[in-house]
Amino acid sequence: MKKQVWLKEVVRKVEGLSGCRIAVGNLDGATERLGVRIALLRSAVKAGYSFYHESAPEILAVWDYVWRNSRCYEVMTRPLYYYQNTVDLAKSELETVTRWIERCDRWEFSDDLSKIYARAVENSPEIMTPVLKVWNGSDNPWKRRQSVVGLIECARKRKRFLPCPELIAFVEPLLTDQDYYVQRGVAWTLREIYNVYPAETLRFFENRAAVIDPGAWSAATEKLDKATRASLNSLRRANRDKSKGPVGRSYHS
Repeated sequence: MKKQVWLKEVVRKVEGLSGCRIAVGNLDGATERLGVRIALLRSAVKAGYSFYHESAPEILAVWDYVWRNSRCYEVMTRPLYYYQNTVDLAKSELETVTRWIERCDRWEFSDDLSKIYARAVENSPEIMTPVLKVWNGSDNPWKRRQSVVGLIECARKRKRFLPCPELIAFVEPLLTDQDYYVQRGVAWTLREIYNVYPAETLRFFENRAAVIDPGAWSAATEKLDKATRASLNSLRRANRDKSKGPVGRSYHS
């Protein structure tokens, strides 16, 4: 089977970069990382594989097979890096790539998927936004995290954005989510929304000061100017005093 041969090609290249043998076939358990530098991994994807001469659908089928048939972090990053460099994914490609969230078990995968999904929100919002809406209410915390981080990922990379009320509507249901990585995603996304819609985001901070999780609050507001941050923190303390109890769950990054 060609896809098995090409998987072995991808594995051999990672083995060459890591100096380690990679077990093939055992997909039980968490993914494992060998410690190869990201720059080397990205360069290997750009250098190419023998199947790059195939059609786009066939390349997608190979990368999907690679993603689903390895437990090695470095091997699984190959398709992620490839599609991060694809400017505009076709609907069929998005349908496959959005299924990759099912095997996400670490924040590194989540962040790399966000780079793909956020570009899809920018270029094909009619396809990607409904997917994120479903994930927003999922029992899977990686899907909930993705439902907000995948909206923008990094504002300086984007030229088009969803309207602020639509972005906030994704964040609102997760403000008191109990998962650590979801809250990190909420904080990151609020910072990025602020970079696009500063006035609207400041009003949101003021209106929801008593609700936002402590860890997310700290991370979301840390890059605001000193005076603004002090004013918001004062408002938050006043609201918390009124409620006579801590808000959410504290954690440390």
